[in-house]
Amino acid sequence: MITSPLTFFEFSACDSHEWDDFVISSPFGSIHQIATWKHFQERIPGRGPVMGFGVRKEGQIVATVLCVRMSTGILGKYWWYSARGPVFDPVHECDAGAFLMTEVSKKLKKSGGMFWRFDPYFREPFEISGINFQKATQNYQPTDTLEIDLAKPDEQILSEMKRKGRYNISLAEKKGVQVVAIPDGKCTKKDLDDFCRLSQETTDRDKFSGHEASYYEKFLKNLKEYAVLFFAEFEGKRIAGAISTFCGEKAIYYFGASSADPSARPLMAPYLLQWHMMQYAKKMKCKSYDFLGIAPEGEDNHPYAGISEFKWKFGGERRTYAPGQEIVFEKKWYALYQLAKRLRKF
Repeated sequence: MITSPLTFFEFSACDSHEWDDFVISSPFGSIHQIATWKHFQERIPGRGPVMGFGVRKEGQIVATVLCVRMSTGILGKYWWYSARGPVFDPVHECDAGAFLMTEVSKKLKKSGGMFWRFDPYFREPFEISGINFQKATQNYQPTDTLEIDLAKPDEQILSEMKRKGRYNISLAEKKGVQVVAIPDGKCTKKDLDDFCRLSQETTDRDKFSGHEASYYEKFLKNLKEYAVLFFAEFEGKRIAGAISTFCGEKAIYYFGASSADPSARPLMAPYLLQWHMMQYAKKMKCKSYDFLGIAPEGEDNHPYAGISEFKWKFGGERRTYAPGQEIVFEKKWYALYQLAKRLRKF
């Protein structure tokens, strides 16, 4: 049996529209692996440059991956990260995927860096003969998430929510909460300040860390074709906010924030905000709405346990993906880096 030859190429040798068309059309692709994400990552301090690689079969792209250089902050050492990549069909294009990862490993090892971490949308860990894969020491992307099937009619989506979810959406509407969307990078300094204020109130209240204002600004500015800022307002005051992305058939709820003012809590604004974002996703022709992370089954003390309770009120189905994996290039430096990270926790 004669098989079509596979050819390896770098991002610079590919039209970005062709690259994005492949990633967006693939069920294993997402915003994390498109050209715009590359440009966004290169504007974050401590990250970049971003290298892109792909494989063609009969002239058509069948596998791609973006690799972000991540600084360790230690003696100029760094590692590589591919969020939700590589992108390829692990069943029908297994050979292309293996060829891609083998060639990329060679490139990254030659370019320097302690290791390469990746966490594609695969249900099972990927294996390649001759390459030593190991479980990632840290998962940047959640293994479990909750998805809403947007192909269903609104009435069905609502009926499949928990009663409390439907009730809170209706309650927010009756109380006069309004939702506004600010797309295409049109957010003003006031919009950004309002979201950051709400985010700070949320992190202070719920005891977790968020991002600096500059990160949200870069996110909205550089992903302006895909990222949208939402606010829930009551009597002219913004009491909840969210940032979601809409790329191809996937909508992802990325960041959420709500007021710490006790008078805002009974208004149930975050529930109406989520419902409006689902409606927006439908208008953008998305087929799924991803809540981006819930606690794995049986892990009641997981860091996501609290937010999972909120998300499950909207119904949906659990999606579980394989944990991240790593390929180590510099074993001694890798061991020292992991030791330093453990010591920082104490």
